[in-house]
Amino acid sequence: MQPSNLPGAGELNRRIVIRLRADVPNAAFGLDQTASTVRVVYAKYEPIHGLALRAGMQTGEEATDLFFVRHAEGTRPQDLTADHIIDFNGRRYRIMDSIDIGGAGRFTRITTKDLGAI
Repeated sequence: MQPSNLPGAGELNRRIVIRLRADVPNAAFGLDQTASTVRVVYAKYEPIHGLALRAGMQTGEEATDLFFVRHAEGTRPQDLTADHIIDFNGRRYRIMDSIDIGGAGRFTRITTKDLGAI
């Protein structure tokens, strides 16, 4: 029996790209942002609404969306940092937090903030 907060069969139906951001020096003595692909995976996408969104406004950082992915190398909570971003459906999301759902080692929930169109 599967806990109700785990994604069900067929719910991992959105293709996302997890990227690692890095700043590299350019010829003008400045920095350019680059993003290298870490993993391309299927995820469950869920926007955050209501009370959870308003609670984030008190801290100045408001999470806007959740992604649920299978627990694997590159998608485990210890693999994902604030330097990672997600590209999904023509938009870019900054990873704010990630957790192992229920400590089961099966799925990772990734909390993100929408950065806008790519």
